[in-house]
Amino acid sequence: MTIRAGNTGWRSLIIGLAATLISTAAVAGEVEHPDVKITLDWAFQGPQSFFLYGLENGRFKAEGINATVDRGTGSTDVMARVASGAYDFGWADIATMIKFSAENPDNRLVAVYVTGGNSPLAVITLQGRGIKTPKDLEGRKLGATAGSAAYTLFDAFADSAGFDAKKVTWQQLSGQLREPMMVRGDVDAVAGFTTSSLMTVVDLGVPFKNIVAFRYNDFGVKQYGTAIITRPEFIKKNPKTVAAVVRAINNSLKDAIAKPQESVKAIKSRDPLVNLDTECVRLTMGLENLTLTPEFKEKGLSSIDDSRLAASIEETAKAFSLKDVPSTDDVFTTAYLPPAKDRMPPALGSCK
Repeated sequence: MTIRAGNTGWRSLIIGLAATLISTAAVAGEVEHPDVKITLDWAFQGPQSFFLYGLENGRFKAEGINATVDRGTGSTDVMARVASGAYDFGWADIATMIKFSAENPDNRLVAVYVTGGNSPLAVITLQGRGIKTPKDLEGRKLGATAGSAAYTLFDAFADSAGFDAKKVTWQQLSGQLREPMMVRGDVDAVAGFTTSSLMTVVDLGVPFKNIVAFRYNDFGVKQYGTAIITRPEFIKKNPKTVAAVVRAINNSLKDAIAKPQESVKAIKSRDPLVNLDTECVRLTMGLENLTLTPEFKEKGLSSIDDSRLAASIEETAKAFSLKDVPSTDDVFTTAYLPPAKDRMPPALGSCK
């Protein structure tokens, strides 16, 4: 009896594996473009780890997708990579995509899945500098990278927060020097992304409790955050591929929300010297503040409010002085999203 039970167990296992292989093959046969290239916005850090975690977990393979994921050098570069066709998909902030599409009407890009229910845009400073409210930024020197969304949308932040942006002096800095110069006191504050700036300041020896962050969304700015973008012509030719990639990314993001420690471990394959503790904090901070918004928790990940999206487009158009303002349909399509029930996020896991 014991041997027969064991044989039955093995037969069940083999049947199960065969069914999985058949299912995977069927999915692979459905997609038009199984080999896809995805470019991220920055280096492989905590917030980017869920893409690598999805690769390791087989989330892309399960959808018949053979994905290549590469690091990026900023959202502007993501637009160029995707628009040129060098990459099929990109992960970057929506404001930069809106600007690119408005300036390149014959080569527009569109978002198919939004990971950021809030924007990471913020002004970062330190306690003890007399900057307790946004209005205290008046008369101060701020640093930012040239052309960054945090710099360009600063006026929208100032309008919403109720202070005079013209009373701020700016110094353009490289991404490598931005936070170090702020910590040294060469500038009073910096405009950037919370997902990168906050932990960079911590890595420079500043206790987290001593950091002051003014998040643009907290003061009335309507911006959404990062999204998966692609070309409309790619969608037209490969609709099943787009839907499959979106499903894979949705499941990868949910996995990372549930198990952030496991997600950041996936960075090791790309950066053996990565500090996993730092990156786990960076990931969970981003998930808690940017992804797990009340809207996304109630209605599902990538659940976008049309009126808010329209307002964010207006903010972006004003900030960048855009003449060709895209519509909400030009910016984001819901056509390739999984059902809402499949986009409900799990409880956020811990780094402990």
